[in-house]
Amino acid sequence: MLELEENLRVLNELIEKLNSLRDTLNISSLEKEKEELTSETEKEGFWEDTENSNKVFAKLKRVKRKLESFYEIKSELDNLIDMNKMLLDEYDEELSKDLIKQTSEFTKKLEKLELETLLAGKYDINNAIITLHPGAGGTEAQDWVQMLYRMYRKMGYF
Repeated sequence: MLELEENLRVLNELIEKLNSLRDTLNISSLEKEKEELTSETEKEGFWEDTENSNKVFAKLKRVKRKLESFYEIKSELDNLIDMNKMLLDEYDEELSKDLIKQTSEFTKKLEKLELETLLAGKYDINNAIITLHPGAGGTEAQDWVQMLYRMYRKMGYF
């Protein structure tokens, strides 16, 4: 039972993170932008300018993807909170363990969405080139660069 109360506390903290994410994403302006882009696609002669229509559709797709991700995460969080409250009323050990596991997985999803939101700038889609040089320091510097290189290799960056 204590685990469920702690889990509910964690879920409430996640609500705060989600609200912060809502502000960062500026959901209301994204909804407005979605409506504007959708109405633009319905204008007469829209299909004649293929370059413009491709840009509008790409932008509309990005906006829809952001909104869908946010609303999916919000719905999942609401479901977890409801389930947690139900289990506080009627305790079931197996369901409680499953809920705690789902909360942990949800936390990872939310962190991933936060990271994607942080890396949503103009150039964040592009790749980066990393060059590692040991510089001064002799064999210790070379060892350090080799450790960094192995770390990046294991993460799949090279």
